[in-house]
Amino acid sequence: MPRPLGSRSPDYDQKKDRLTQTLADHVLGADLTRQSFRQFAAAADVSEPTLRHYFGDREGVAAEILRALAERAAPLWTAVAEPAENAAQAVDAYVAISKIGVAHGAFARAHAFGLVEGVADAELGRAYLSELLEPSLKALETRLRPFLPSESDPAAARAAALMLFAPMLLAVIHQDLLAGKQAAPMDLAAIFDQFAALARAAIAPR
Repeated sequence: MPRPLGSRSPDYDQKKDRLTQTLADHVLGADLTRQSFRQFAAAADVSEPTLRHYFGDREGVAAEILRALAERAAPLWTAVAEPAENAAQAVDAYVAISKIGVAHGAFARAHAFGLVEGVADAELGRAYLSELLEPSLKALETRLRPFLPSESDPAAARAAALMLFAPMLLAVIHQDLLAGKQAAPMDLAAIFDQFAALARAAIAPR
């Protein structure tokens, strides 16, 4: 018996998830250009009507990709938020985790995808903020907050998180996504170690 008009197949959610994961893999390896709906369909190896059936429109595709990237990042945020014995350990362990993320290659590309989409579309900008950027910062705030002079000051926690997160993200984008390796090469590991040293000096241990 055919399905009633407008009803979904029993494996709808599974098929949508498979498409989403394929597209998430695609954006982590694709050029940093804002891809069209047709390009997303080609990357998923489906027709445009099929992609529209599962995601609605181009913005729906991008929003689902951001959610998939957030799910992949969740274990990393859990690791980042784990308590540390002192400020030096809190900073050094985070930098070590970040080096692993950079070596894996997904860290900068996930955020770059969110930035490219978010700047072009306000709704996707809010999605990037809530799905990727804020969780990244809040996990680091949780890690650093116990070692700040004013543990209850949200501005201090946010500033401390930005002091580490923002320059490392920019450094990776500079080298890996803006052809900095050829135009102005940097030793990212050494740069990250310097960021750590600056952060340790700025965050007073309790």
